[in-house]
Amino acid sequence: MSYKRLTMTWLFIVLAWWLGAGWAQAAEFSAVIINRMESQETQGKIYMKGEKMRREFADGEQVGIVIVRPDKKVMWMLMPAQKTVMEMPFSKGSLEKMMGMPKDQKVEKKLLGTETVNGYETEKYETTVKGPGKPIKHHVWESKKLGVPIKMVSLDGKFSMIYQNIKEGGVPDTLFEIPPGYEKMTMPAGMPGMPPPGAPPRQ
Repeated sequence: MSYKRLTMTWLFIVLAWWLGAGWAQAAEFSAVIINRMESQETQGKIYMKGEKMRREFADGEQVGIVIVRPDKKVMWMLMPAQKTVMEMPFSKGSLEKMMGMPKDQKVEKKLLGTETVNGYETEKYETTVKGPGKPIKHHVWESKKLGVPIKMVSLDGKFSMIYQNIKEGGVPDTLFEIPPGYEKMTMPAGMPGMPPPGAPPRQ
């Protein structure tokens, strides 16, 4: 699995977590998710049920799965072909560290109006993530019915995300568990959130 593909996944999770206020009240649904970072576009699936989230994506012929369990404060990355799983801590702080972001990032939301996106009424916001360096701005379309953003576009044009073919209900709890027979692995150095070999530990 490529570093860039993982980075796109982490970026999506970070943005969804911040902008959806933790998505604790998210509805039960599944959807096709289209991500674009610069010139690369990827398609995958997302399943949500309350605060649980499952994100499936492909890297060539290899499939990866990320399961987010805020109730257990963990995030699992599954590689079905190898039947392996890597476990990482999950919290706002761990996400910021994973993406190499400064602590205490601030997110401001400015309501721009309402729009319909793929049949769902949304509130459109301009969001600004402030921290050291240039602020990062997005337009975000947040569905009150689903409890999460269903479309995001960065104002610099480098990143976008949209949910399509949304289906409410029918998401089994087993999708948010590690399947039997998977072996736990240690996350290798060089992946997002992990220091390169020989680097000092983060403070």
